[in-house]
Amino acid sequence: MLIKLDKISKIYHVGEVDIPAVRDISLDINAGELMAIMGASGSGKTTLMNIIGCLDRPSKGRYLLDGQDITTMSKNELAYVRNKKIGFVFQSFNLLSRTSALENVELPMFYGNNLTSRQKRARAVEVLERVGLGQRMKHHPSQLSGGEQQRVAIARSLVNQPKILLADEPTGNLDSKRGKEIMELFQQLNKEGITIVLITHDKDTAFYARRVVHVKDGLIVNN
Repeated sequence: MLIKLDKISKIYHVGEVDIPAVRDISLDINAGELMAIMGASGSGKTTLMNIIGCLDRPSKGRYLLDGQDITTMSKNELAYVRNKKIGFVFQSFNLLSRTSALENVELPMFYGNNLTSRQKRARAVEVLERVGLGQRMKHHPSQLSGGEQQRVAIARSLVNQPKILLADEPTGNLDSKRGKEIMELFQQLNKEGITIVLITHDKDTAFYARRVVHVKDGLIVNN
């Protein structure tokens, strides 16, 4: 079991009002899955992603990632887990505009990594080739299409060899053709053994997942 959520809740305190974003969710995700967490805006799916990605802590419950109890970790320990075990892909790409694709992909390796500069460069080249950008790695984001920018973001998420890839609305800024190409890339990466969790409201994106979990009002309504 790669991920185990046991009765997880997240409550936000706004003044004197408690707002439950996630309520008593239990969910198991096995290594090698390609899964979608699907729900409308405000359903709790992004809060759930933030908890799975160690970006936020649950208010209640227990979260085990790769056998480690995440809920008891310090901020520094959580940052280490995020860097080593989780790759993130976002709708907005989040690339640095003044650096090349290659340099963008190298960035995550500058934190808590013992690789030499040559090893970092070689690994960045390898993952860019893996996502089909071997000929575009010296280009800046402004010289790349939206689909190519998302491929750079995916390469960056893979460079530290994470256990899990979390993709939040990964096709949201792409047209249907580019979105299809990105989802086919996720399928290929999953066949290579990478666990992928998609966060989406889009049925066309969820179609590519092997399992779809629907979230509504902070609850899983099917699994």
